[in-house]
Amino acid sequence: MQGSSRVRAVVAGTALLGVALSGCSVLQIRTADRDSGPVRVSVQKQAGQDPTSEPTDGPLPEGMERQTLSLGDDCPVKVSFAIGDDWTDASTTPSFHVFTRGTSTADNDVIIVSCSQAFDDSPQAVVDAKRKYSFAEQGSTVSAERTGTIGAGSFWSYQGVLGGSEIFAINQEPTVLYGARIGYSTNGRLVDIGVEMRSLETDTAAAEDFRKMLPTVEVDGEKVPSPAFR
Repeated sequence: MQGSSRVRAVVAGTALLGVALSGCSVLQIRTADRDSGPVRVSVQKQAGQDPTSEPTDGPLPEGMERQTLSLGDDCPVKVSFAIGDDWTDASTTPSFHVFTRGTSTADNDVIIVSCSQAFDDSPQAVVDAKRKYSFAEQGSTVSAERTGTIGAGSFWSYQGVLGGSEIFAINQEPTVLYGARIGYSTNGRLVDIGVEMRSLETDTAAAEDFRKMLPTVEVDGEKVPSPAFR
């Protein structure tokens, strides 16, 4: 009798396992890895929402709102970041956006968001080329930087000072530059995305704004990590 009971128990367990496995085609099994605990598994009758490329609506710096830019048919990417209402949008094309703040072209604070086709071998190669040729003139220094990968690309984010001889220095004077360069694969093409924030080195208020704005940069909803500012 005891042997017969064990056989029936095994058969019943096998049947239950078959039902559970056959139900996997109906139920959606999801896992969540939390920092404060072990992996959790939940079973739902319907799948949750699909991932979105919209910006994450996390806390933004006080007095700023998120600006989202579509970079055109040749560069089907969305870039977003926080910006105050004291900036003027002087954009010229979908792939080249310019924001300015100031009283004259000689001392304007400038934010440039650009995107162009890249002819390098990979997203990382795009980033490597930018790192090699940026801050190259006398008096130019990189104070802090960070590299890594996001989504379908590689990034380089940085804080530095352009010497007066740099082509992008404002009025040929030392210019702070906060920014990010991203090599990104999209729709079968490789593009070079830039977000660059510039002001005269003497404009400490602008530099403080840039420290708040750069950490909010996102590409297709993916946050671009910032360096540890100095």
